[in-house]
Amino acid sequence: MSQISNEELVRKAVIVADDLASAGKLNPAQSDRFIDYVIDETVLKNNARVVRFRNEKMDIDKIGIGARAAVPKAEAVDPGIRRGVNTSKITLQPSEIMVPFEIGDNFSEINIEGEGVEDHIVKMFGTQTANDLEELYVIGDKLGPAITENEYYGSGSTTQYIKDAYLALQNGWQKLGDAGHIVNAAAANIGLSAFGKAIRAMPTKFRRNKANLRFFMSPDLASLYMEKLSTRATNLGDEAAKGMGAAPFGIPIVEVPLWDFQPKYVENVTMTGVAAQSLKNAPVSNVVVLPSTLDKTPTTPYIEGTDYSVDLNAGTVTRIATGAIAAGQVVKVTYNANPQIILTHMNNFIVGIGRDVRIEKDRDIYKGVNQYAITVKAAVEYEEVDALVKVRNIGTGV
Repeated sequence: MSQISNEELVRKAVIVADDLASAGKLNPAQSDRFIDYVIDETVLKNNARVVRFRNEKMDIDKIGIGARAAVPKAEAVDPGIRRGVNTSKITLQPSEIMVPFEIGDNFSEINIEGEGVEDHIVKMFGTQTANDLEELYVIGDKLGPAITENEYYGSGSTTQYIKDAYLALQNGWQKLGDAGHIVNAAAANIGLSAFGKAIRAMPTKFRRNKANLRFFMSPDLASLYMEKLSTRATNLGDEAAKGMGAAPFGIPIVEVPLWDFQPKYVENVTMTGVAAQSLKNAPVSNVVVLPSTLDKTPTTPYIEGTDYSVDLNAGTVTRIATGAIAAGQVVKVTYNANPQIILTHMNNFIVGIGRDVRIEKDRDIYKGVNQYAITVKAAVEYEEVDALVKVRNIGTGV
């Protein structure tokens, strides 16, 4: 029998997991270790506030003070004003996530590592669990973007679409950013102008301490900015050419690996008459239009040029009267937007991870496999929307 590399074996296995091999509900120490591992493997470390909870949901109290508390003081005169505090709360509503995987007997027998391969794989795919959670935290969207059946399941149709039920569990950073202050870059390429506009769009009270602010962006967009800097005949240009970090206006850049250069977006759009309907972003690409009721059943998308037309530069979709889309119908439009930047405080995003983590193992004697399942609860929110700025529609060039 020819020897097969572990990498090839792993690709052939159906595995996604964590690094703890015990079965059942983890004790508090094990749960904390698992959560630490998930955080340490992702961009969340040092860039988000991580909350650990046990209940079905968690309320986080917010206490703030109005814009001004001071009043003039006069000798022996009561100013007649009393300041108070503003209280509110953020509710983390977690979603339950399962990571199922199995390892076959043949797989365990023919690999190079022998009996130890199972523990190795369980630990190795803990990184994948961390990546999957980070993906939800970053690009989750409760509307549920359209995805091909093959892309979601690894098999099935490559032309019919279903709703991405995993990303529909939570609204991630990208979607939450839409509630903040919006800056439209109007397809201008990355540069100090975009960063400056973002800073000016943030209320002054939130940008006094720049050390706590961060520019979040995709690695490719950060690379474009570094490339632009490297063309300067200055020390800053030399540092950029060496791959050293940049901090526009003294604010560090954080690269978010799972935030695509041209991120996927989804919107429910009402196709009123035959008027052009504007999307949130422009320009756009790879537009797919489906019924808003899209769910688990593979569905053929509407046809561009027959059912609707699209202006990619303007970011609009228009119903064609003779097509299959009815007047007033709500459709799900999934597309790729131009690069984006989020400016906010490093701990403004709140990530919730439930401490009731389960890792269970079972045996299917008929299939000849060991089955694993990891179950964890996760949630994401922001603390202060007024302290968040989103720059949309950045150009794709240098």
